[in-house]
Amino acid sequence: MTGRTRLAVVGALASALGVLTLAPVTQEHDWLVPAAIAIVIVAAVGLGLRRVGVPLPLVIVAQLTALVLWLGVLVAADVAWFGVVPTVSWARRMGIVFTDGISAVLQYAAPIAVTRGILLLLVGGAGLVALLVDVFAVGLRRAPLTGIPLGAVYAVSASVVPDGLAWYWFVFPAAGFLAVLVAEGRTRVVRWGRSAGPSATHTGIPETDSLARNGRRVGAVAVAAAVAIPALLPGLTEGVFGRGGGSGEGGGRTIHTDNPIVDLQGDLTRPENVPVLRYETTAQVPEYIRRVTLDVFDGEEWQTSDRSVPDSQRVSEGMPPPPGLDPPDDGTLQEYRFSTGDNYESSWLPLPYPAQEIDIDGDWRYDFASLDVVSPERNARDVDYVVQSLEIDYQAAELIAAAPASEDFAELRALPDDLPAEVAALARDLTADATSAFERAAILQAFFRADGGFVYDLQTEPGNSTSALVNFLQNRRGFCEQFAASMAVMARAVGIPARVAVGFTPGTPQEDGSWVVGTHDAHAWPELYFDGTGWVRFEPTPATRTGSVPSWTVRPAVGEDGSPAVPNVPEGQGNNADAPVPGLEDPDLGAGTDGGASGVSTAIAIALAVAGGSLVLAVPTVIARIRRAWRWRRAGGDPVDEAEAAWSDLRDTSRDAGFEWDPAATPRQTGQDLAARAKLDPDSGDLLAHLVTTTERARYSTTPNDTEGLQADSAMLRRTVLRSRPLLQRFGAAIWPSATRDAMISTANRVADGLDWTDAAGARVRERAEELVGRRR
Repeated sequence: MTGRTRLAVVGALASALGVLTLAPVTQEHDWLVPAAIAIVIVAAVGLGLRRVGVPLPLVIVAQLTALVLWLGVLVAADVAWFGVVPTVSWARRMGIVFTDGISAVLQYAAPIAVTRGILLLLVGGAGLVALLVDVFAVGLRRAPLTGIPLGAVYAVSASVVPDGLAWYWFVFPAAGFLAVLVAEGRTRVVRWGRSAGPSATHTGIPETDSLARNGRRVGAVAVAAAVAIPALLPGLTEGVFGRGGGSGEGGGRTIHTDNPIVDLQGDLTRPENVPVLRYETTAQVPEYIRRVTLDVFDGEEWQTSDRSVPDSQRVSEGMPPPPGLDPPDDGTLQEYRFSTGDNYESSWLPLPYPAQEIDIDGDWRYDFASLDVVSPERNARDVDYVVQSLEIDYQAAELIAAAPASEDFAELRALPDDLPAEVAALARDLTADATSAFERAAILQAFFRADGGFVYDLQTEPGNSTSALVNFLQNRRGFCEQFAASMAVMARAVGIPARVAVGFTPGTPQEDGSWVVGTHDAHAWPELYFDGTGWVRFEPTPATRTGSVPSWTVRPAVGEDGSPAVPNVPEGQGNNADAPVPGLEDPDLGAGTDGGASGVSTAIAIALAVAGGSLVLAVPTVIARIRRAWRWRRAGGDPVDEAEAAWSDLRDTSRDAGFEWDPAATPRQTGQDLAARAKLDPDSGDLLAHLVTTTERARYSTTPNDTEGLQADSAMLRRTVLRSRPLLQRFGAAIWPSATRDAMISTANRVADGLDWTDAAGARVRERAEELVGRRR
């Protein structure tokens, strides 16, 4: 095994030991396996590419790419080609899951349940630690710098665990760091530029003590990080996995966590209908099982609002009455006995609406406005609980007579400013003849189920943004995500408070009387608010998926006031997909994937990604240009300094071109070798000869040459030498110039000097104290 291979393997093991310190931050530790795989992938890609001579910047890009693809396999394989190749839906899913992870990090206390978003952050973080360790130890040959990422991981874990980490957790990153140093060996430490600590001539510390001093160094790095990071980022102790804000007795938390609407298409298109929960009920017809309601629409997605759930809102203390429901004379409670499986991943508890009593172990809390139940500390996986749910006798006549919702529900009627005007116009046109909020809701439901010619299609691109809404209304093909989100938006457009519920249809009855709910039962539906009744479920998704509409959503043939009935097209009729959708004929809104709003947004996303990638690749070149310009600026017109600046430019150019540069060679010998290797033409040869002569006179003569125009000549010579090289070599020089490498090495050396100074400070103080004591004696 070569030295580099050994160092890469040891670096990967050190990364795994460092990441292990995050185990106390989470409730479950299944994430350690995919994190270990991420570390292996990063190390293997780096090792393989370095063996074939790939430049370090390209190695880093390849490692990052492999890491991102692995993260996609974990959280977005169902929307990628062959489970791996990214698509637009894949990119959207990754962004949403990342956002959910950040939201959970900012709101929950450690130890935290490992949702998909948290899994993405943990595995991605492990991969980045492995990448930094690999770059520092193997790519840059600066093994002592690996203490920075390893110490930082320990510091983060120590900062967020409420009672701190036990002392033995520090052993893991410290052992990994020392293993890297030992693998590098004494000669590698010396080739770093100097000893890993101060030399014996300055401090009196023997060189044989370098390993012990490196051990002290990792301790200093970790302790400094553990102290500095919380001080610089106070959110770590309170906001990141912190104790949260909110109000109420005993303190509270603000909840904003995983968004299950992201998983709908993946769950519905799984090859197998994986069971997620089982229940028994006294209800003759079980209700839909709700996980969470999404009550905020920002134009990009439906999501939950920030919800305060203080200690006083524990379900063990009892549930509040359903919002907006007048107290019934004799409400009937139906019992549901639930058991979730180990395949269920969410902090939200599956419940029929409206749950009034919940018997469950652990800390579970409800939100007043939605009656959603969530745990600040655990996952709802593999949980048994009993629910008493109120059976509400919804009546269409009562919904027709409902008074308009008050201004307290203004936020639940809010729509984004960039909502296309045609969407609201379509909703108003469809409901122009309606005389009540219920009539408007019933018309919208009938429009999606039959009148508008919509088709249920699971192959539609997922999404519920405004662009996806316009696409859906144009193409009239989609699944429950689009039907629910679109009806909720259009209901708000005509003044009805609306939100989107995500959960499951009742499932499949079993011979023993129980019901089994699988991933294919995942569903989304809109809930609309009516004063006196509260939140009412509507069903815009076509009958091919959901069967008949709820009886209370169909208007009686003749109202009590004698007004005409809402048209009720029989199920299965009216699916004329070629009929135009009124109010949406504007070609600028697009008509599908060929040039529609989704296509435009995709093109913009691709353009932004290309632009961002170009900026990243341009950073090393910009650093090199700044370094070169600063070199000439410092010369300040002095002939000697300008000659040295030009010679330094030539050195960088020669190294960028792939030619070896011998610092011990004379300027004349260097010029001759470069002219031969680059095969310079006579004019360029004259420029090089002039530069050689100017450098010689600046170094060895009392009368240096006039350097007017030397900077322009140096720039021209640089372009000529680089143009003599193959395209691949020039590309490598552009994205990773030698001047940038020098800047990084210089910075690393400064960091080393600072660490050396810190390491030697104790010895210097001790020596000084001994001198003072000796003098007094």
